[in-house]
Amino acid sequence: MNESDEQASRDRRERWWRSVFIIIATVYVALLLIGLLVQILGGFLQIALVLFVAWLLAFVLSPVVAWLHGRVGVPRGVAIGVVYAATLLLSAFLLFYAASSIGASVEQMTEEYPATRTRIESTLRDWEAAVSFGRFDPDLASLYADVEATGVRIAESALGEVPGVTVALLGSLVIVIILSLYMLADSARILAKLNRVVSNRYADQVEILERTVSRAFGGFLRAQVILAGIQTLLTVAVVLVLGLPYGFLISAVSAIAMLIPFFGPPLALIPPIAVTAIFAPQWIIVVAPALLVVQTVLVNYLQPRLMRDALGMHPILVLVGLLVGSQVAGLWGALFGIPILAVLNVFFNYVVNLRTLEETPITDEVLEEVRLESPEATPEELVALAADRVVEEAEEAADAAEAAVADAGELATDDLRAAAGEQRRAADEVGVTAADLHEAADETGEVRRTGP
Repeated sequence: MNESDEQASRDRRERWWRSVFIIIATVYVALLLIGLLVQILGGFLQIALVLFVAWLLAFVLSPVVAWLHGRVGVPRGVAIGVVYAATLLLSAFLLFYAASSIGASVEQMTEEYPATRTRIESTLRDWEAAVSFGRFDPDLASLYADVEATGVRIAESALGEVPGVTVALLGSLVIVIILSLYMLADSARILAKLNRVVSNRYADQVEILERTVSRAFGGFLRAQVILAGIQTLLTVAVVLVLGLPYGFLISAVSAIAMLIPFFGPPLALIPPIAVTAIFAPQWIIVVAPALLVVQTVLVNYLQPRLMRDALGMHPILVLVGLLVGSQVAGLWGALFGIPILAVLNVFFNYVVNLRTLEETPITDEVLEEVRLESPEATPEELVALAADRVVEEAEEAADAAEAAVADAGELATDDLRAAAGEQRRAADEVGVTAADLHEAADETGEVRRTGP
């Protein structure tokens, strides 16, 4: 290798390392900027959460207002006032009842805790004796003592923050109610302004967004409330039948846990089963299997059917939405990350189907056919049906082309076979003719030798 080739090789290596360094530096700077942006936006997360809760409250109350205004004939302003007054009164009653029940339960727990602790330790020792096998000898009583100490530390630290948290929650609640009232009262005007801001060419997308948000959040909330209500009824039945203490706390914790998607149902079983095992251990063999069977039916039969029309997502996407939502916004994100992801999933499928149609020269004809066949279909459903039909027609055309090629190949093979047969027959005829000529030549030679 001469000197010029070595110099060219060194230049190529330098350019390669320079490119690698630029790429790494670009990725590093991009990550720093993303982290800074997330940090800045994190300061507005509380404001975004207040706006979201206000919109959610307006969204939940809007069907009631629409029913009073449309079916009963109450003026819309009066209907909004009646609904919000009833909501405030019901919320105040529930908060008062919850506070008094929690206070009574805490007071009862404080008075009876020494005896309750002895009962818990006795039950845990019985469990230790039942599950001990060989070297496997768990110390459940010691584990409970550690959990108790941790719980006491958390409770002590939380009690010091109760006044500030209470004031902040009440202030946020007032702001949420006022914002939701304005959102519900001026919903038509707000939507009209948003529609004017968006170009007319995106009218279908705006319509899809409004309808998808309503269907996803409405169906999701309805499904979660139904499941939590069933779980609450089951827990209350167990508490009343067995006469368990701390009934309100057990039912409230179980219902709140049931509202959490995916991970909530197993957590909702812990309070009734644990309290039954401590205060009524003779019934644990009946209560635990019964609750597990009902929970299995709820999770595997009822829940998928309740959420199928609302979400229409694969279980993997449901889990991803839960994890991402909890990472971004904590408990609220875990609760509402799934319907948000459902809305994004609808738009993703819509864009993919549109791209499929744009690659087809007969898009308008296919859309018109689908529209005539399904006049009540929504825009995203029309696009999905048209894309499916285009894909099916393309597959059928590909299959027909393959069949034509196969037929052409078979015809060509048959022609080659026929030509080969003709060639063989011709060769056979040539061979016969040659044999005749050879025989004639032999006869002529023999005649010449013998003479006339």
